[in-house]
Amino acid sequence: MDASAGGGRLPAAFVAASAAVLVAGCSTSSPSGALTRPSSPSVTPAQHSSLSPPAASESCKSTSLSILVGNARTAAGKVSYPIRFQNISATPCTLSGFPAVSFISKNYLRRVGSPAKRNRGSPPHLITVPPEGTAIALISVVNADKYPGACDQTQVGGILVNPPRLTHPVRLPLSALTCANPKYHVLTVNALVQGPPAVGD
Repeated sequence: MDASAGGGRLPAAFVAASAAVLVAGCSTSSPSGALTRPSSPSVTPAQHSSLSPPAASESCKSTSLSILVGNARTAAGKVSYPIRFQNISATPCTLSGFPAVSFISKNYLRRVGSPAKRNRGSPPHLITVPPEGTAIALISVVNADKYPGACDQTQVGGILVNPPRLTHPVRLPLSALTCANPKYHVLTVNALVQGPPAVGD
């Protein structure tokens, strides 16, 4: 029997559609006939920086500091002096808090009166002092003449300064009138602050 007469011949449209499906199905095959999976995008591991954070500066040592008293300034019945702590080492170092300050006798042999009170209105901060840079603590001396005779007014010849957390005080010349009686407070000290940049910075 003729295939065209008995419906045995497939319609041309059906044959074309089947061929298209076969072509689409074979498009994912490898040349050997095995199916291949779609390739996944490659993931590159995150690159970690090899740079380390800078090391924190160490606390200043007694041997790395030069300590001097600056010029006096008079205001509101008191005299103020800046005490300068200069870093004479080759690396930065840190200071924080209040130096200990006391008056000493003219021969520098004994303390006189009460030590400096801390000015609580001057909060402490960590100061990084670069080479040749400075940190400054301001001391204030009130007029001892305003106190009664029990103050025992005494002329002194210097101050004893101990940097914060260090154990090697220095003696510096400073002429002032104070109270030998420790019940009367003449001397006040502020917390250290950053000094001006070194010349040439």
